[in-house]
Amino acid sequence: MKEEHAIDYPRRRVPRALLRLAGRVILPLAFRLRISGQENFPQGGSLIVVGNHRAAMEAVLMAVYTPWQVEMLGAADIPHERITQFMASAYGLIPVQRGSFDRTALIQSLDVLKQGGVLAIFPEGGVWNAGRMRAHTGVAWLSYRAKAPVLPIAFSGTMGALGNAMRLKRPRLTMRVGELIPAAHLPEGQSRKAYLQAFAERAVEAIEALLPPDDIVHQPGPVDERFQLHVAVTTEDGTKHDYPDALSVRHAAALAELLHRPAILKIFTSNLNLPTRPLQRLEQETAPAEIAQATQSILDYLQQENPYLLTYRFGPEKAEAMQLGLEELLALARWASNAELQLKVTPIRRYTPAEGDEELVQVRQGSFTSWM
Repeated sequence: MKEEHAIDYPRRRVPRALLRLAGRVILPLAFRLRISGQENFPQGGSLIVVGNHRAAMEAVLMAVYTPWQVEMLGAADIPHERITQFMASAYGLIPVQRGSFDRTALIQSLDVLKQGGVLAIFPEGGVWNAGRMRAHTGVAWLSYRAKAPVLPIAFSGTMGALGNAMRLKRPRLTMRVGELIPAAHLPEGQSRKAYLQAFAERAVEAIEALLPPDDIVHQPGPVDERFQLHVAVTTEDGTKHDYPDALSVRHAAALAELLHRPAILKIFTSNLNLPTRPLQRLEQETAPAEIAQATQSILDYLQQENPYLLTYRFGPEKAEAMQLGLEELLALARWASNAELQLKVTPIRRYTPAEGDEELVQVRQGSFTSWM
C-alpha cells in the first residue's frame, strides 16, 4: 500500500518540466548568464538547497538550472506583486505563513525530504532588508529532522534584473554553486536552540562566501543608526499650537524607524492596496485626517488579519513599540483633525556610513527601489 504524504514528490511534473524547458530557452536570450560550481550538484536524495534572496530571479534560476525538480517554500503572509504571483502560481510553491508556527508548511517540507526530494529555502526569509537580516532556523530544523544535507547557492546581479530584461537591457546574472554542508547533527550536551541558530548562520555564511566582494549585499549596514520623531501642531496660518501631553507619541523612535523603511511601507500601499501613501511622503503637507486614515488602515490590518507582519521583520519588542507608536499617532492625528489644526510629522534618521566618520541626518523618507 502506498504511503500517504501531506504532499507528493515529485508533483506537477508536466507543467514544471515545460517551465524549466522554457526557462532554459528564454533566460539566455534575456540575460547574460554565468553559472559555476555545477560539479557540486549531488546526484539526488534528500537535499535542502539554500540561496540568498534579494529579488525575483533567484527563485527562477534555482528552479530552472538545478538538475532536479525543486520544491520551493514561498511566502504567503502578504499578497505578491502581479508578476511574481503569476510565476509562483504557475510553478506551485509550499505556502508559508511567516512569523507564526506554520505547522502545515513544516509537515509538507519534511514529507518532501522523506521522499528523497529536493527542497529550496531562502534562509534569510525575505527581501526587505537584504544583507542585514538574521538567518532563520527553519533550514537547520529541517536538516536536523530529515538528516538532509544543505547545498548553498549564491546569486548576484538579480536586483532589478527582471525589469531591466523587460527593457531589453540584457543584464548579467551569476549563479555560483557551493560545496555540500553535511546534515545538522546535534552534539551531545549542546543547546538545540543555539545549535540550530548557529547552523542556520553557517548556511548563510556559506552563501555569502560565494558572492563577489563588491556585491552590494556584502556592504555593511550603517553604524549607530538612531531614530527620532519631530511633531509640530500649528494653526492654519502656521502659528505653533500646543497639544495635550497625553497625546504625545511616546514610542517615537520605533515609529520613526518604521516610517524610514520604504520596503515595509510599500507592502501596505502596493501589495495590500491600503490608503497609506500619505505616510510615505510626510515631507509634503498632509491633512491630519489623511494621516489618521492611513494609520488606522495599518492598525486594522495588523490587528485583524496579520499580527505577525512587523514581528517577523523586526522582532517582537520593536514590533510592539511600532504598533504602539502608530496608535499614538492615530490619536494625535484625530485630535488635530477634529480641532481643525495642521499636523506635521517628521521622522529623522541619524547614522554613520560604514565607511565614514561623519554622522548623516536623513529627514526625507527614502523611496522603494524595485527589487524585481
